[in-house]
Amino acid sequence: MDQISLRAYAKINLTLDVVGRRKDGYHLLQSVMQSISLADFLTLRPQSEGITLVTDHPTVPTDETNICWGAVTAFQRYTGVTRGVRIELVKNIPLQAGLGGGSTDAAAVLHGLNQLFATNLSLQELQTIGLQIGADVPFCLQGGTALVQGIGEQITTLTSFPTATIVLVKPKEGVSTAEVYRSLSPAAHGGKSTMELVAKLATQASVEQLGLGLSNALEAVTIDLVPEIGVWKERLLTAGSCGTLMSGSGTTVFGLFTNFELAKQFSVDWSDQARVFVVHPVPRGVDQMNGGDLT
Repeated sequence: MDQISLRAYAKINLTLDVVGRRKDGYHLLQSVMQSISLADFLTLRPQSEGITLVTDHPTVPTDETNICWGAVTAFQRYTGVTRGVRIELVKNIPLQAGLGGGSTDAAAVLHGLNQLFATNLSLQELQTIGLQIGADVPFCLQGGTALVQGIGEQITTLTSFPTATIVLVKPKEGVSTAEVYRSLSPAAHGGKSTMELVAKLATQASVEQLGLGLSNALEAVTIDLVPEIGVWKERLLTAGSCGTLMSGSGTTVFGLFTNFELAKQFSVDWSDQARVFVVHPVPRGVDQMNGGDLT
């Protein structure tokens, strides 16, 4: 295989509970995650040695500080493959958004390398490598609708999220995940929203019912840092969303809609104030594409 082209899908957290903290400082989480149709595009081509990374985004690094670079080196360590790779990355997923943009790019790189070099690693092996790179990478390799626990290593496939339109709003201001977790009080630990939503999904609850179960333990902390998040939640609800939430550590807010036209109208009304995307759930984290160069 001389190249492979991939879609790397973003994720949202339908719930996020912090259930504890390990001695090494890592927070233990429970979350229902969902892959969505917003995606970055990657093309991987083998080369004799080294890593070449090019991107259309002016602020994304193209050296060893990029998570995609880390994915290549972790893959090489695990497999013993010594050949290099050229990665062309087209960024559509906003940065510092709580949408897993870096993690899904790394997942796509691992998936692509496994195909390019015919290493035949299982999903579980790829997830083992992915966990070394980032907590969301194992989920992004699998995608769909899943319960994610621990530090990201425990993934349980769930009943697929029902058909819905999802509006994403990314305010201009970003936030550091590390800063959010530093500001999180131990009193916020121990939520039960995740397991309650898992139970609702198992009964094939409606989008409206699921919208009532959205919850994120980090939201209050991030709203203190970026009050605009609360404003966007109110705007989404006023526009007809049946549930809104901040994804991950922020700052993206999403709203669930059962009416596509209302969702589209929200995008028309507010796209001059923030980055607004109208998307839908997808059943996987990475898709292989036909065709060639994406740049």
